[in-house]
Formats: sequence, structure tokens, C-alpha cells
Amino acid sequence: MRILTCSNSCPRWDGGVLAPRSPGGLAPMLVALLEQHGGHWIFTAPPDRPDAPDTVRIGEDVFLHPIEPGEDLRRKHYDEISIRLLLGLLHYMHDTSAQPVFDDALWAAWAGYEEVNRTYAKRLAELAAGGEDTLVLLNDPHLMLVPEFFTAEQPVRGKLTYFLGTPWCEPDYFALIPRRIRVRLLTSLLRCDVVGFHATRWADAFLRCCARYVPGAVVDGRSVHLGGHRTELVATPFPLDTATIDRMTGEAAMKRWRTRLARWSHGRRIMLRADRLDLWKNLPRGFRAYELLLERRPELAAECWFAAVVTTPSRAAGRHRAHAEETEEIVHRINTRFATGGREAVSLIRPAADDDSRHCVLAGLSMSDAAVVNSTYDGLNLFAKEAAYLLPDDATLLLSENAGVIEGLGRFAVGIDPFDLTATAEAMEAALTRPGSSLRSERRAALREETVAGWVKGVFGL
Repeated sequence: MRILTCSNSCPRWDGGVLAPRSPGGLAPMLVALLEQHGGHWIFTAPPDRPDAPDTVRIGEDVFLHPIEPGEDLRRKHYDEISIRLLLGLLHYMHDTSAQPVFDDALWAAWAGYEEVNRTYAKRLAELAAGGEDTLVLLNDPHLMLVPEFFTAEQPVRGKLTYFLGTPWCEPDYFALIPRRIRVRLLTSLLRCDVVGFHATRWADAFLRCCARYVPGAVVDGRSVHLGGHRTELVATPFPLDTATIDRMTGEAAMKRWRTRLARWSHGRRIMLRADRLDLWKNLPRGFRAYELLLERRPELAAECWFAAVVTTPSRAAGRHRAHAEETEEIVHRINTRFATGGREAVSLIRPAADDDSRHCVLAGLSMSDAAVVNSTYDGLNLFAKEAAYLLPDDATLLLSENAGVIEGLGRFAVGIDPFDLTATAEAMEAALTRPGSSLRSERRAALREETVAGWVKGVFGL
């Protein structure tokens, strides 16, 4: 088995060693798969490696193919279409009174999205031509036209799978984009043999979009038939790398963070969250819910500490910056109102590097009484899996009902409505003042059963 993959996510390859740039998501699994099976990885060149060669060889059988679109195309493809339009659409983030607006500027950006996808597909076709059968894995909303361009150039000899780590929105909301775009995106994905999501909820929404908007598409159970081709829909969530977590818990960085967090907590009970400052992570509502709780029970500020480990998106747009500023303003207001004895009621923690951030999060989970995930909509949310694995006995995981991971972890969590601040505040109060369910061994056993091999088997229908 060989892997041929395209993604917007990219690795590090300094010193001839392949490594993920961040600890979560698909990149660590692609590194593991390529190291085991060999193959090719096409990705958008990171901003710090704009002069990377067209092909980088790692070891005997791993080949990296950075694609540098240039700043103008990067802005059109990544910022305007992939992030603002498509991720905003799939996460229900558009203010429909004003967004989106398909004027000349947005159509020009769409042309840039097409161009980058065509470049990916051309490179993919070159690598697939004449080679042995491979497992072709496409990923990210950034590349949803690649199947259209790729299959037009190159008959697929292996199995072609597209995996989306995001939610998928319902048909009425999907209609925010013009018909010619929505039909084209769906039809492109239906050129794949498999389309995968983290949760059945997102797969079902995709099926409903196909049934409503794709002329000639026939939905049959978990499959879509179009023009003689059959596409299977699967729900196969990313596994948690428990072996890596077990290794990290004994490292010196983990011990340093435990000492640091214990000092900052001043002996108080800890409630932890960890998020990138994406709009759908819903930090402002989470902090406002905690503010409601402290208004009712101000004495909890002396007994509990709400710690949030936050990272900033690599190319933060205007809405992201406004979201970050709102988050900081709410945290400042809570501390102004409720900090006692020089101790913050709420803290934003920003570790200097990704690796340091991971140690901080894992250390915090291992000593917390509660963890919070209140995403408005989330494809999966790996932090919730880390929490289920590391939280001590009697600790509580508060988990958004709109996070894809709730399908697997719902029995180990307290579900919360991410839009209901009052109910979230009540759930926080219960988590911080009463013991949760003692299911740690069951949680850990369930997560240890998940493997990368099992995920690959699921997404390719092997």
C-alpha cells in the first residue's frame, strides 16, 4: 500500500526528518502513514519555506511536494475562499444579513481558488500516472475542486477518498453560495469513491445537499450514485494518539507545566479549555457563561480558576482579530469584577510554541476538575478526546452538543447547548461543585482501541 495525498496542512522536514507542524489534526497521521508505507504528499508551502524545492525526498520512499502559490493567490484561495467563505459556510458563521456577497472581488477570489486547485490536481495526476495502485487521500475544504480536475486528467487506479475534518451544513444554509458553485463542489466530491467525515451528522447533511442540489444524483442509504459512479459516505473520526500522550506525560516539560499551573491556581479547583481562536470555538460565550455563574456565586472565584490555553490562527482575518479582542475584553472584565487577592478568576495562557502548548494542555487536563468544549459547530474536537483520556476520576467534561466528537464521547460527557449561556453556567457550577461520574478507566480503554490503521481502513472502506 502506498499513500498519495493532498492537503493544505503541511509538515516540517528539517534535517531530512519528517514531522508534523502541529500536534493535532491530520498531519501527524499522514506523517505516520508515509513513514510506514511510503508515498507522496502535496501541500501548500508554509510561509517560512517559500523557496522550498519542488520535491523533497525523505528517506527511501517518502516524497514531499510543496506548492507555492504566491501571496496574491494565497490570499484569494486561502483567506477569501477557503477560510472566510467555505469554513464560514460549513461552520454556520456567516451573518446572512450581510454575507456572503458575490461581487467582482469575490468572483476574482473564486478564480484564484480554481487555479490553486487545478495546480494541485495537475501535480497529483503527474504522480499518479503510470504508477502502481495507491490510496489517494484528499483533505481540507481548501481543495474541494481537486477531484474534478484530477479525474479529468488521470483515470484513478487506486481508491480516491476525500476527508473533511469540518462539519457540513444543512441544505438551506448551503444555498448561501450560488448554485453554480454549490453544484460544482458537490459534483467534484462525488467523483471520489469515498467521502468521509468525523460524524454521521455531517455525512447526513452532505447527503441531503446532494439529493437537493445535484441533478441526477440518487441517494441510496449511505451512497450517492451519479453518472454511473458510486460514492460511499463514511463517518470515521480521527483516533487519539494515546501512545504519544502516555509518553509525553513523563517528560520534563509536562512536569514543569504542572508545577507552573499549580502555582497559578493557588490551590483552587481548575476548569480548563484549549482552543485556537477560531470563530466557531465560541470562547466569548464560554467566558460570559462563567461570568453569569460568578454573578450568582461570587465566592467561587476564590475557590475555582478558569484557565484557557489559546493559540492564534496563522493568518488571522479581521473577524478573527475582533473575536480575539472581544475574548480579551470579557476576560479583563471578569477579572476586574471577581479577581480576589491578586488571583485572576480567568486566565488566558499562550505558550510560546506548539510543542510547549501541547505539554501545557496535557498537564492542565491531568489536574483539572472540569474541561469545557462549547464550540458552536465543530467537525470533531480532539481536545475533548484528550480530556476524556486524561481528566482525573470524578472530573467532568462539558461538551458541546454540536461537536462531532459527542457521537463517540457522549456517554462520558455532560452535553451543553453552546448558545444557552444560562444552562452552560449551571453545568459549570455542577462540574465545579459536585463530583462527576467515575468512568476514567472506561474512557481510557475506549480511546486506546482507536488506531490510525483503523481510521485508514474506515475512510478507504478496506
